[in-house]
Amino acid sequence: MASAISQIVDGYVRLRDRGALEELQAHRRNLIEKLRSLGGPFDPSSPIKQNQEELAIIEAGIARLG
Repeated sequence: MASAISQIVDGYVRLRDRGALEELQAHRRNLIEKLRSLGGPFDPSSPIKQNQEELAIIEAGIARLG
């Protein structure tokens, strides 16, 4: 999945679409927060890690825009 998000971020960077990148960033942060709040037998550590990795890619894309 990281390569898919990398391609999406690269496309938005080429288009200079900071708004779209910031929406992706907010979405990933929201997902992480919701996953952390889950109770029960579900272990959210793997999807949290995946979303954190994707968030880092998104944030790097935003940084590339300057």
